[in-house]
Amino acid sequence: MSTFKKCITASFLFVSATLFANTDKQLWFGFIQQARVTKHWGYWLDIHHRTKNDFTNNLHVELVRAGGTYFINDHFRVTVGYAYAAQFPSLTNQSFVRQEHRPWQQFAYTQTFKKIRVVSRLRSEQRLIEKTNGERIAEGYHFRQRFRVNAMVVFALCKNEFKKGGWGLVLHNEFFVNAYSTDKVNAYDQNRAFAGISYNITNQLQLHFGYMNLFAKTPKGDEVIHAIRLFAFHAIDFRKKSN
Repeated sequence: MSTFKKCITASFLFVSATLFANTDKQLWFGFIQQARVTKHWGYWLDIHHRTKNDFTNNLHVELVRAGGTYFINDHFRVTVGYAYAAQFPSLTNQSFVRQEHRPWQQFAYTQTFKKIRVVSRLRSEQRLIEKTNGERIAEGYHFRQRFRVNAMVVFALCKNEFKKGGWGLVLHNEFFVNAYSTDKVNAYDQNRAFAGISYNITNQLQLHFGYMNLFAKTPKGDEVIHAIRLFAFHAIDFRKKSN
């Protein structure tokens, strides 16, 4: 089969899957802080609030993630940490909460050029998700080993570049794959594609606002999410600057 025919076939399958998938509209809010305390050590903290069912009718996920970071140099770093997620899977019973405990490890690369900032990371997650029986919590946990590959590019749109008052264009994609699961879920987990704008409130605090398309394989079938996403990224350096 020619390359052109393969592309047409792949596009047709993707469009078909999207048309027959469960769809939803959501709001995603997040705060991500990366701090450097010494030459080699720092920490990671992020907090997320997500709603679903036509944007705001139901809670979706509340998540807190923290970790300790080792800075190999100014561009490469390794983080090990723990995340807790409270999931709200029911559309009719908001008191039904499914908990997830998630140890995680990450290797990240960041580079800022004059007009472009590049961020990429590989994250490994060991997910312990409560078993359920209908809308009741059952005994024990499902275990899933998941990998996430993330790539983000921010293009500066004004002379302020990445300093206070600067605007930018953000393109971001993250791909998720399950390497192992006790409940036999799909190897393909999900893909998140984001496009939006950035604004530097200060030299250290940057907002990203825009549209995210999420396509996932779930035990209940294919799922497409159209989300409005607002994230705040805070990079802080506690080291004393030498004169």
